[in-house]
Amino acid sequence: MIWVILVIIAIVIAFRIGSKSGEMISSSINAGGMRVKYAKLLEHILNGHPESKIVVETRTYLRAGVSNYGGTTMFHIQQNVGGTVLIDYEVSNNPAVPSFTLHYSFPDTMDQDEMYDRICQGIKNKMAQLFNY
Repeated sequence: MIWVILVIIAIVIAFRIGSKSGEMISSSINAGGMRVKYAKLLEHILNGHPESKIVVETRTYLRAGVSNYGGTTMFHIQQNVGGTVLIDYEVSNNPAVPSFTLHYSFPDTMDQDEMYDRICQGIKNKMAQLFNY
């Protein structure tokens, strides 16, 4: 009897996880895919450096940025449940700046210019903190 209850609980949990995953995928697919859904944000990111490019793209995730002799600067854009998008800004292997990551969460319907402005403000604040200005 206890096994039947455990199996039922496992099925309910798997169903809930599957429905949330389906919700995220549907959100990006209905918008034409991640590249289309976040086109304005990607435009800002890719215009930030001539070597910037989209590195990874899945149905719910994008990684875009640049990696060269000056280090790596990447934006990780992850579609999340509940109509949100998670964005991580990551700097690593830069000879002039210590490695760090900034985390952001925005409603996925938010104006992407505003998203980018908030990210830039966060980067500016982090640089001021790192270099005491």
